[in-house]
Amino acid sequence: MASIMIKKAGEGLVSQAHRNADVGPTSGSSVVYEIQNVPGGVSVDDVIAAFKTYQPADKVYEIDWSALSK
Repeated sequence: MASIMIKKAGEGLVSQAHRNADVGPTSGSSVVYEIQNVPGGVSVDDVIAAFKTYQPADKVYEIDWSALSK
């Protein structure tokens, strides 16, 4: 299982973040999330597509893949 870092910009764009990025709000208007326990056959694009329909709780920046794949 892998972890994938993604970044949601203030204007709504979701993209892959650098793997060494710190989770949480950035100095700009973006927020970095860590999606944990991603199965080997799932691509970054699949994670981003699933995240776009997910509403994360306030101040929760580490999300398990099972929450996105429902």
